[in-house]
Amino acid sequence: MSAALPLLPEEFDPRWVEEIFGAPSGSLQSLTHEPVGTGQVCDSFRFTCDWRGHDAPATFVAKCPSADETSRGAAAIFHLYDMETGWYRDIAEHCDALCPKSYHAAIADNEQEFVLLLEDMAPAVQGDQLAGASLIQVETTLTEAAALHSFKPEGGFETYKWLHHAAKNVAFTEQTLTNGYPLFRERFAELLSPDILDVGQQLVDRIASYVGHEPLEQTITHGDMRLDNILFHADGKIAALVDWQTCSLGNPANDVAYMIGTSFADPAMRKAEEKQLVEAYLAQRTDAPGFDQFWYEYRRHAFSGFIMAINASLHVEQTDRGDQMFAAMAERPAQMALDLDSLSLL
Repeated sequence: MSAALPLLPEEFDPRWVEEIFGAPSGSLQSLTHEPVGTGQVCDSFRFTCDWRGHDAPATFVAKCPSADETSRGAAAIFHLYDMETGWYRDIAEHCDALCPKSYHAAIADNEQEFVLLLEDMAPAVQGDQLAGASLIQVETTLTEAAALHSFKPEGGFETYKWLHHAAKNVAFTEQTLTNGYPLFRERFAELLSPDILDVGQQLVDRIASYVGHEPLEQTITHGDMRLDNILFHADGKIAALVDWQTCSLGNPANDVAYMIGTSFADPAMRKAEEKQLVEAYLAQRTDAPGFDQFWYEYRRHAFSGFIMAINASLHVEQTDRGDQMFAAMAERPAQMALDLDSLSLL
């Protein structure tokens, strides 16, 4: 174990935790943990602390490298741990978008060893990707998306190297989708209809046009703004955006289309609400483009959830729930793309 970088919950020394929280030596009487969340790229644990004579959080959530070698390798290839650590270390406390408070964020040069200590947002609970979202969940999430996309770092975007990983991933993503889609199609043949799988093939056939598009604007984006990565209060309002492993400089329409496209289990509800949702999002942004300009970008990025489903399913540990989630993430955006005639824009 590295004293500065515990990688497993068993390696969290109480003395190290005391240092993180500025507590006197010996004030942490006990430290217990349990798994939390359903992430496939890293592992998360809720720690419960028994403090004596020090006012520190009774619980916190720690994120550690995945126990699965395939997932750790994918994280290094796509710089996922570096992006999330960078978000919490450099930007989270300065941006108005809701996310857990960071107590500690550190990463090794190999980008496979990292640790995050974050605020425990309980009793807020994770959204249910398979069940789909309520309208209030989508509305309040897009409010936070508007806050995120309105944020400009004082030193400019160039200040943070980790914000630019996504640009370097484009060629790799294009190659992966082209070579990997036959595997995806075979694996999900029983979970997705032939029509949906055909849409995927048409997208892959035009992927160079999709990734080569010059965005209307660039902002800090979450990159994976779906229900499994959002915590909600009991009334359905958002509590926090989590899992910032794809945070980068990007096209904000990608976040908006991804969120709306993957969230509604009923496509009729999505069709009825999406224009009003986009209008409300733009009204809350600073320096927002006009509706027609943004709507074009939104339609073009209807495929964003489908692309994530293909890419992620090929690079993380396979589980039954994971396959069901990836199937939903592919099917809903594919239907959205069909409804919006998005292929005609590629």
